[in-house]
Amino acid sequence: MSLTYLEITDLRNLPKVVMEPSPRFNIIIGANGSGKTSLLEAIYLLGRGRSFRTAYGRRAVREGQTALTVFGRTSAPAVTTVGIQIKNGALRAKIGGEWLKKVSELASVLPLLFISPDADKLIKGSPRQRRRFLDWGLFHVEPSFLGVWQRYNRALLQHNAEIQQSSSGRGSPWAAQLAEAGIQLHQLRQQYALAIQAQFDQYLTLLSPISGVDCQYQAGWPAEMTLAEALDKGRERDRRMGFTQNGPHRAELALRVNGRPAEQFLSGGQQKLVACALLLAQAAIYRAHSGDACLLLVDDLPAELDPRHRRTLLELLYQLGGQVFITATDSTQLPLEGLDLMQMFHVEHGVLQTLK
Repeated sequence: MSLTYLEITDLRNLPKVVMEPSPRFNIIIGANGSGKTSLLEAIYLLGRGRSFRTAYGRRAVREGQTALTVFGRTSAPAVTTVGIQIKNGALRAKIGGEWLKKVSELASVLPLLFISPDADKLIKGSPRQRRRFLDWGLFHVEPSFLGVWQRYNRALLQHNAEIQQSSSGRGSPWAAQLAEAGIQLHQLRQQYALAIQAQFDQYLTLLSPISGVDCQYQAGWPAEMTLAEALDKGRERDRRMGFTQNGPHRAELALRVNGRPAEQFLSGGQQKLVACALLLAQAAIYRAHSGDACLLLVDDLPAELDPRHRRTLLELLYQLGGQVFITATDSTQLPLEGLDLMQMFHVEHGVLQTLK
């Protein structure tokens, strides 16, 4: 899967941009504030239905305008068009010219992963970020995941509502459904975490000599109990707190180095390398299951990486075989020798130029 055509109108400082990218490497060069990150944001909007820069869509609309649009055309195996519009703060999306009922449907058309300058937040950020990391991967490789995830979250909402309304210690009638769906969700995540660990080990070895790093999947309830037992035992505390304390919604993919939390042991640069290894592992698993490569967006690749690690990361991205979009302030920061099927672009004051 790749983008063969991209058109952006009134996104931040990009009044009108038309791009015909390479199916492999696309290098976007420009000074800070030139619009190169906004270009990645446009692609991200097409694949995720949200921005990686703001939770409020209206903030992405170019000053003085009322709406922004992004339109793209994808290649085989699913040749189609995809588009989004943000107007009055509301985002709407189309696939093949038809408006979508759910923006989340975009993810199945244009699967993409994003490596940002602050990718280390995947390591030092909240457990929710790592749960979302696991769930993105499962959504794309496990057909049963979405239904299980929806059943669990529906039961969790009902369970929370019941315990908030109850003045007694009686259990919620939703507890059994919560436990059943929760175990299914836990098992899917646990299996996927094991697959991530295997690929992660390989990529981290290639990227960095950091030893003793592992991913420890934690269920979200005490290991010595079943989920049903944990829900029953925590019933009174849940009632006092007003929400459910145990379950996969409290799960964690804990990154540790020789048993210590990774964020306490690793430097900022090392944390970024560990995050890159996780995302590369996820991209490799996606390719193995789908037979196709997802898009990879890399904003400011040189940040926090020395020349040797930049070259290694570029080679690993290239070996995945998919379409990659990379930004940098200067092409000399990127050791690009030997990378074929590459197109270079330059952005200045919101204007994109294709370089030969």
